[in-house]
Amino acid sequence: MNFAQNYTRYLKGLVLIVAGLMLFGVGVHKLQAQSDFTIDTSVTYQVESSGSTKAIEQYTVTGNSGNKYLDKITLSIPVDDAQNIVAQYSDGAAIPTTVTTKSSDQQGYNYTYQEVVLQFPRKIVSSAPWQFSLSYDTAKLVDTKGAARTVYVPAIAANTQQDGSYVVYVTVPKGFGLPHSSGALPTAEGITAGRAKYSFTQADLSKQAIALTFGDQTIYNVNFNFPLRNDGAVARTMTVTLPPDTSSQKIYINSLTPRPKATRLDKDGNILADYTVAAKSSITVKTDISAVVKYLEYDLAASGTKADIPADLVRDYTGRAQYWQSTDSDIIIKAKQATADTPKVSDQVKAIHKTVIDTLSYSDAKIKYNIRQGARKALQNPTNAVCLEYSDLMIALLRAQGIPARMPVGYAYTGDLKSSREVADSLHSWVEAYIPNVGWVNVDPTWGEKYDNFGKSDLDHFAFALWGASDDSPAAVMVGDADMGYQYEATTISYGGELPQPKLTNAVSATRWVILPFVSFVQYQVSGPEGVAGDNYELVFSGAINNIMELGSLAPSQKVQGYEPLLGSNFLAVVGLSFKQTGAVPAALSSAQAQANYLPMIVIITLVIVVIMALLIRWILRRKHKKTQGLPQERADDGQYTDRTTEEILKDISIRTKKIKDESDKPTK
Repeated sequence: MNFAQNYTRYLKGLVLIVAGLMLFGVGVHKLQAQSDFTIDTSVTYQVESSGSTKAIEQYTVTGNSGNKYLDKITLSIPVDDAQNIVAQYSDGAAIPTTVTTKSSDQQGYNYTYQEVVLQFPRKIVSSAPWQFSLSYDTAKLVDTKGAARTVYVPAIAANTQQDGSYVVYVTVPKGFGLPHSSGALPTAEGITAGRAKYSFTQADLSKQAIALTFGDQTIYNVNFNFPLRNDGAVARTMTVTLPPDTSSQKIYINSLTPRPKATRLDKDGNILADYTVAAKSSITVKTDISAVVKYLEYDLAASGTKADIPADLVRDYTGRAQYWQSTDSDIIIKAKQATADTPKVSDQVKAIHKTVIDTLSYSDAKIKYNIRQGARKALQNPTNAVCLEYSDLMIALLRAQGIPARMPVGYAYTGDLKSSREVADSLHSWVEAYIPNVGWVNVDPTWGEKYDNFGKSDLDHFAFALWGASDDSPAAVMVGDADMGYQYEATTISYGGELPQPKLTNAVSATRWVILPFVSFVQYQVSGPEGVAGDNYELVFSGAINNIMELGSLAPSQKVQGYEPLLGSNFLAVVGLSFKQTGAVPAALSSAQAQANYLPMIVIITLVIVVIMALLIRWILRRKHKKTQGLPQERADDGQYTDRTTEEILKDISIRTKKIKDESDKPTK
């Protein structure tokens, strides 16, 4: 994923959930001074299972001067789809309205809303309280993500100087379950006629809008379409990056088409799938991926100090990088100023989070020509920032303080999914910080501008990749470590459905190769579950071998193979293997017995026999050959045969023959 280039469409509406911009409240425009009236406001949002909402705004007006009347009032409806807009007095008499659709820009997001002007036909001068109401229907105050629903409660406009009380009620079907809040927790008002009622006070909504989430998790269905193109003259290996498991999300890979030649996990837990692409050809890797994204509230009170952070995390996630200049003097000073006298890591992370929000300002213009600046330049030019600058600066400040930090990059839900056909329009980056005794926690300093989201992980962030070992990789599509520039243009996301079960068929297999009666070895192969990555895997040997082999973390379908020696007289004993995951149910994910293969021993014994027979035959043939040479041996005086050459034997025979003849020729006396 190249976040430093191709920003034409990058992050359109990135920061803001639709309701996060609803900082409207009541804007009163009249001939009299506002202090001439006290207006008590009660707003009720009646949410239905379908996601539609009936908003009913009740106003009680009390005159303070005794001789002035309210001529008109302007109210802002925080959506642009309001229908059935009705204004009326408490007795049901209609109040004429004029509705105008308007637009506004905040933090790079252009949104529309409706302004309603009420012209009161009754000129009420009495100091006695009187009431009127405004009601409308909308489908844009609720987002449905599978079984989870988020109700957005608008904040009160910062420029509203309204006397009187202000309260907001939210009613939902009882079946929605208990709510989680991005800001102030609501007061539960009880259950009536199958509907649960919650309330917020003016203080709850005076600074930030609130996202009220019903449901602990949601399921994302993601279809990546990775284009792999090889214009070279030889085949090349290309790698696609698939989403990692994190503290707030679990990935299930239902299918990869075509199947990769290999899968693996990198140091940050990203799933990497390798493909061989032939010369002058291209393929498209299509995925069917489900992800469970969980709502989390971190137990920050359990936080330890920096001395409690594991040494390997300090080593791997506190160093300097190209965009995370944690050793820069200005970064170090800023980090120390933010975290002074705060020994708990959670407090230090929170302080740095606030420092980033207070330091940077989101720039709408930067989206159009975005070039990633990095932490140091973001600090030097704080008014020219988007999510990357917020994230880079926070990570650099955390690392400067010795706190492990890394960057999730992926998808951020920005309101109405139908408003954008391109997932690329909602690409986003945020921060993971490590808090001892708590773990990795999600922190989004960009969204922190509008939501009090510290200490919580919502259902709106879905990481496509984690950058930690490197500050700009892995990319979506790579050749080696080189980014191929793909920006998820052909990616689609939907919600809901059921999760598949991981496939574990033939996850472990083994063969016992018998070399000699007392020497053999076990060759094994383990394949991780097809659908999910996992940690703490181990291979347990039993029977003739008693050993536990730690396999660690495995990517989906990742293969691990090796050999285990077996010496001694028990070469005929059974060897069992169990593929396990610590804490998993069932205890053994897959089991097998090593099948004995005696072929090596048969081959070795056969070769030994052949060699012996060859030597024996050679000896026999040699003896036979010597005999056929004509008296190849001579008996010595002691009765033993000695080896002599044929020429020596013939010469000796000639001498003896002549001697015998001479003896015979002598006259007899």
